[in-house]
Amino acid sequence: MANANQPQGFVPLRHLTGGMIRANEYLIENGQAQNFFSGDIVDLGADGFLDSFANSDKAIGVFYGVEYVDETTGDVKFLKKWASGTTVKAGTEVKAYVYDDPMITYKVQAGNGSIAQANIGETANVLLTAGNSTYGYSQHELDNDTLSNGSRVLRVLRLIDMPENDFGADAKVEVTINQHRLAVQGAGI
Repeated sequence: MANANQPQGFVPLRHLTGGMIRANEYLIENGQAQNFFSGDIVDLGADGFLDSFANSDKAIGVFYGVEYVDETTGDVKFLKKWASGTTVKAGTEVKAYVYDDPMITYKVQAGNGSIAQANIGETANVLLTAGNSTYGYSQHELDNDTLSNGSRVLRVLRLIDMPENDFGADAKVEVTINQHRLAVQGAGI
């Protein structure tokens, strides 16, 4: 049976050394004109605020959600996505929660082609696709076209052992962020 094509971005699985998986706070600029979806790989901008990720950069981690005070109602909101241009109550901060530990592994779908046992240990870039705005989750995928032994953003650890998941198109694999701002980087094998 073929693997289901259901990208959900980067879903935390485990910590390589047995540590706790937890998200840490970063700030989003009030009115920031971009979307962040739960499971998106993100980076920091030169201004210190959370920013979108580009494959040519290192990542700070994976976006989990956002907390802010609504400009109109004054209610504190926690959402799994940050919608472009959202404005918050004056004098308050927008707190983004990010899985930023470089030792966290993630489940991600391998997109645009097939992945095989021979790709274990290799590195790849991220397919930076738009998120699911209805449910607030990412649709980022591993970019199969970039699999190599070079030094790319993601490192493939293994095929995830789950029902109806085999090597091939749309396989779910376990990865680490190889090009992480808080870790030492290395080339693939």
